[in-house]
Amino acid sequence: MKFICTLFIALGFITSTSLHANDGLVSVMVNKQTYQFDRPIRLSSVLSIVADNGDWYWPTASAFDLTNPKAEREKEIALSQIKELLVSFNEGSDTHKALQNLFDQVSSWTVSTRLDMPISYNRARLFFEDNPMFQPGKYWIRLNGRPNVVHFSGAVVKPGAYQHQSDTSIYTAAHTVKKAIDADRSVVYVIDPMGNIEEKGIAYWNLDFAQLMPGSQVYVPISSELFSNKLKQLNERVAALAVHRVLPQ
Repeated sequence: MKFICTLFIALGFITSTSLHANDGLVSVMVNKQTYQFDRPIRLSSVLSIVADNGDWYWPTASAFDLTNPKAEREKEIALSQIKELLVSFNEGSDTHKALQNLFDQVSSWTVSTRLDMPISYNRARLFFEDNPMFQPGKYWIRLNGRPNVVHFSGAVVKPGAYQHQSDTSIYTAAHTVKKAIDADRSVVYVIDPMGNIEEKGIAYWNLDFAQLMPGSQVYVPISSELFSNKLKQLNERVAALAVHRVLPQ
């Protein structure tokens, strides 16, 4: 009996030790290949494994924390906010149609919590601040070649990827995509491939002729109400959520 008790204690210790050992692992998936490390590792060391495996376009590279549910929570909050607003407008109204369209779009988005860090092999090797340490956990780094599209969402008739043209301004790009009747005609939200969000003017009185980077997202907001900021808050929330989108490649 004493031997059996001792055996159970030993097995429990081994299991506990094994679980704690797994807790200390750093698992990094680069595109579809997973690499595991038994201690924290810097970004440059991870990228050195794959840096020469493709013609990577570093400005569109991104990293996600697969153990952080923040993005999924934000998606659910955004969908709940859209549902609440839908009941505030008549079913046949332009705003109701725009909100239903937005609900369908956001529902279809695949999101994952994006890490606020640039992914560049050269910068990670040269600058300490651009070479963070991956702590124990599960991560995903997406690398791809130079994209040739810009992704439109929001109050547009046909959301999705549109061909990126070199030297195309935000104003020009925004006016080549057909918008919904209740779209805001004065501004759009531009989410660049690094995850930065900027509100850009597209009306005659606030034109912004800045160039669009390939791989950017353009969120066309639903026009806000005069005496309520609920739609504006929703637009800002959805634009922030777009940072965490896993875009089709």
